[in-house]
Amino acid sequence: MSTTTPVANECATCSLLTWKDPIFTGKVFGGIVASLFVFKYVNLINHVFHFAYIALLVSAAAEYAGKLVTGQGFVTKYKPAVKSYAKKVNDSVLPQLAELNLKIEEEFQKIVYSHDVETTLKAAGLSYILYKLTSWFSLFTLLATAVVIVFTVPVIYQKNKKEIDALVAQYSKLAKDKSAEYTKAAHKAAAPHIETLVNKTGPVGNFIKSKFPTRTAGSTVGENRDASFGTAADEISSATTSGASKFPDVPSTLSEGKSQVEEFVDSAQEAKSEFNF
Repeated sequence: MSTTTPVANECATCSLLTWKDPIFTGKVFGGIVASLFVFKYVNLINHVFHFAYIALLVSAAAEYAGKLVTGQGFVTKYKPAVKSYAKKVNDSVLPQLAELNLKIEEEFQKIVYSHDVETTLKAAGLSYILYKLTSWFSLFTLLATAVVIVFTVPVIYQKNKKEIDALVAQYSKLAKDKSAEYTKAAHKAAAPHIETLVNKTGPVGNFIKSKFPTRTAGSTVGENRDASFGTAADEISSATTSGASKFPDVPSTLSEGKSQVEEFVDSAQEAKSEFNF
C-alpha cells in the first residue's frame, strides 16, 4: 500500500493540474482563488474571535439558566453526541507529518551545511530571487500569481510539448555556448593583469605561481613517473646516482686512497710535534 500511494497521489496531482476533470479542477482552482481574496480583504481572525466570545457567552448563560430552573443545565441536557477526532488525527495525520518533518529537516541540514555544493548554490540563487520578488511585490500578489501559473503552465506544456522542448534545448545550448565564450574571454583578459600582479608581489607571487603546474616543450613530464608520489622509482634513481651536491669526492683507485691516508697521518704527527715544542 505504501508503494502505490505515492504513485496514485502523483497521478491525481497531474490529473488535477492538467485539467483531466475540468469540473473538479475548476472547483479546486476557484476555491483557492476565492480563499486568497477572502484572506486578502476579510479580517477572518477578528470575525473568528467575535463569533467565539458570543457563542461561549450564550453557552455559559444557557447552562447556568438550566441549572437554576430545572437543576440540570440546558447545554449538558441537550448537547449532541460528541465525536472525538483527535484519535483519528493522531493515527493517520500526525505520523505522516512526523515523517515529512524529518525529511524536511534532513534536506535543510544538507543545504545549510553544503553537503552538495551545487544544491546549496541553487538554494542561494532561489533565496536571492525570492528576496527580490518579495521586495517588489506583496505576498498576496505572489501567491495569486503562483496559483495561476501552477494551474495553467502544465496544460500549456502538455498541448505544446514538442515545440517547448525544442525551444528549451535550443536556448540551453545557446546559453552554454555564450557562457563558455564569456568565460574564455574573461580568462584571456585577466591573464595579463594576473601576470603583472605576480611580478609586483615579488617572491610571494613567484611562490604562488610555482604551485601551478606548467608544461613546456622541453619539460621532463613522463620521464620520472614516480616523482610526484615518492615511490620505488625515486628510490632506485637516488640509490644509483651521486653528485657533488650530495656526497664528498671519493677516491677513484686504492693507491690514491692510501696516499691520502698517509698524508693525513704525516700532517697529524707534524702538528703533534709542534704542539710538544
